[in-house]
Amino acid sequence: MDDAQIAAALQAELTARIGSERYDFWFASQTQMCVEAGCLTIRAASAFVRDWMRRTFGDDLRACWEAVVGRTTPIEFLVETEADCGLQTANRRIGTSSAPEVRAAHLLPVLDAIGAEDGPARKSASAGTVKPCRGATLARFVVGPSNEYAFRSAELTAHGRQQASPVLFCGPTGAGKSHLLRAVLAEFRRRHPRARAVYLTAEQFTTSFVQALRGSGLPSFRQKCRGAELLLIDDLQFFAGKRRTIEELHHTVDTLVADGRQLVLASDRSLAGLRMLGPELASRLAGGLVCEIDPPEFATRLAILRQFRDELRLAADDDVLTLVATQISCGARELRGAVNRLQAVSAALDRPITRDWVESALGDLARQSTRPVRLADVEQAVCDVFGVEPTQLRSERKGRAVSEPRMLAMWLARKYTRAAWSEIGQFFGRRSHSTVISAHRRVEKLISDQAQIGVGNEPCGVEEAIRRLETALQSA
Repeated sequence: MDDAQIAAALQAELTARIGSERYDFWFASQTQMCVEAGCLTIRAASAFVRDWMRRTFGDDLRACWEAVVGRTTPIEFLVETEADCGLQTANRRIGTSSAPEVRAAHLLPVLDAIGAEDGPARKSASAGTVKPCRGATLARFVVGPSNEYAFRSAELTAHGRQQASPVLFCGPTGAGKSHLLRAVLAEFRRRHPRARAVYLTAEQFTTSFVQALRGSGLPSFRQKCRGAELLLIDDLQFFAGKRRTIEELHHTVDTLVADGRQLVLASDRSLAGLRMLGPELASRLAGGLVCEIDPPEFATRLAILRQFRDELRLAADDDVLTLVATQISCGARELRGAVNRLQAVSAALDRPITRDWVESALGDLARQSTRPVRLADVEQAVCDVFGVEPTQLRSERKGRAVSEPRMLAMWLARKYTRAAWSEIGQFFGRRSHSTVISAHRRVEKLISDQAQIGVGNEPCGVEEAIRRLETALQSA
């Protein structure tokens, strides 16, 4: 691979490893990554940020670099003025802005970097402000049954018409919580340019709070958070076990709610799962509006993939995206990772994206979302959910009560094990590999058609049946 391909692959690998929010904040605004002549250089805006990056992300960068290029190499961490490594070229490769937006370290670098104020009083870019909502808008959020309630609540909040505070978005990783928070911030700023709005992850809130305590900057920190018309805090579960920070957050919530200001929070745990933050704070959250977001269903996953394809101008037809949507049943991050992998492989091999090699290219990615399973585990899960015997799955019977569980068993075996078509066929009654391929395609069509099948004596959506089977696999 040339430098541009290495840079693209490194970006995808690092995003998947540390999460898109942390990548966007630290690597797309605070630093610049430069790949030149097969070497990696990280250029920071200040010595503070350089040292922070080396301590916090050094191991992640080395692991990602080795995964991409197959060898280890020293990584240089420099302050912006220390060297010139073709920054403009590197920016185009990595996909960041053409000039660093953060110029100096402050007493509260995280708050300054994300732009706590907006409108005429907002600091200039040279003073260290960066919009955290780059690319995240309400218009770009793919709405489906799994997230429609949360989306409508986000719309009301962004328009300034939401009556409840705090608003809590909770759901699994990749369900779109962070996108909604950043989209709310972007729309709120557009509609209320003179209002002050602050977006923080829980990690950034904690880091800034600790730095404020050590540097006698607590009044400034509190003014930035408690003086905001809109405060958004992501990854609420990160506060677990941080007693002083939880106490500070509790008082911040009380102040904002008492003043009639808007607070929006997000967590990958349900309200019941946030009891570890203490009964007082949990009670405040319960007194607001709780919006649960479920994992995206097939139609939503397909729409997300189409959006990624159009953004990247990827030459992949709907048949390929349908396959990806059936293979990857997690959230938007995993779907973005799948599209990034297809793009990287297509560029590296200089070949078009076709259905023939997509399945093998994504096989490892699909298996990474769950623990390794055996064919016997799949068989047991299917028997438990559908109430059939192993001998029935391996028999020649063709009634729907047996054929549908058998098809799903073959589909799951292909998705979650490393078994070849022929191995799966042998396990489930010495069937040919062509029979397994046919069963696999029939399940894909059932998913795309949102069809129903029989589970026990009751009709059930095929996606719901697969969800039950995957839950049984995880607990096996």
